[in-house]
Amino acid sequence: MPISGEYFYSIAALFSCSAYLLRNILWLRILLVIASCIYIFSGISLGISSMVGWNSAYLAINLYHVGLLLLDKITITLPEETRNIYHQYFSLLSTREFRKLVMTNPFCSFNDSTIIQQFEVTDKLYIVLTGKVNIMSAGRVIAELNPGDLIGEMSFMSNEPASANAIALGMVECAYWTHADLEKLKLKKIDVYNKFLSIIGCDLVRKLKKKNEDMDQQTTKLDFIL
Repeated sequence: MPISGEYFYSIAALFSCSAYLLRNILWLRILLVIASCIYIFSGISLGISSMVGWNSAYLAINLYHVGLLLLDKITITLPEETRNIYHQYFSLLSTREFRKLVMTNPFCSFNDSTIIQQFEVTDKLYIVLTGKVNIMSAGRVIAELNPGDLIGEMSFMSNEPASANAIALGMVECAYWTHADLEKLKLKKIDVYNKFLSIIGCDLVRKLKKKNEDMDQQTTKLDFIL
């Protein structure tokens, strides 16, 4: 007995429904491509030209987005000066995502000058690309930041005043994001946005761990003196 076009229509509907249950955008698009192909075959079998026409359009759109998503996953060669930054801090992203997120952002340079002022609420989240940055409070250096480190993430994310000064030690080059940049990223690339939030969280945890280790070392020194 020949299989009717309505049977293929039901199979296509099942693929479409399954696609919207997925959180992975690539697989969602792939299932929609399969569904569109079956809808087209069903439309041909049933003699419904509008079904064939509209699903041909859906097929083209989803194939385009599948191509973009696969392109994002292809590894590209990064410049040598940023390769270490990527592998050490941003490996959650693909190399292509990293280049789009970091290397296409606005850049700025500082030379023995203040990047973030203590008690200032900053609208910029910086990443050190070259050079070193001293974090200073009460006239003393409490931390030193190197290429790959983020600057001002606590103030940026909480919209509260910075707890210390960030001072460029010699010539420092940074890239930065504004709140508007992250809102655009959230709307256009929610998966990259979520990865970036995870990277910011990891950076904060790493700095807090380093701070606790320094405090433990200081306590040990005081115990020895006593």
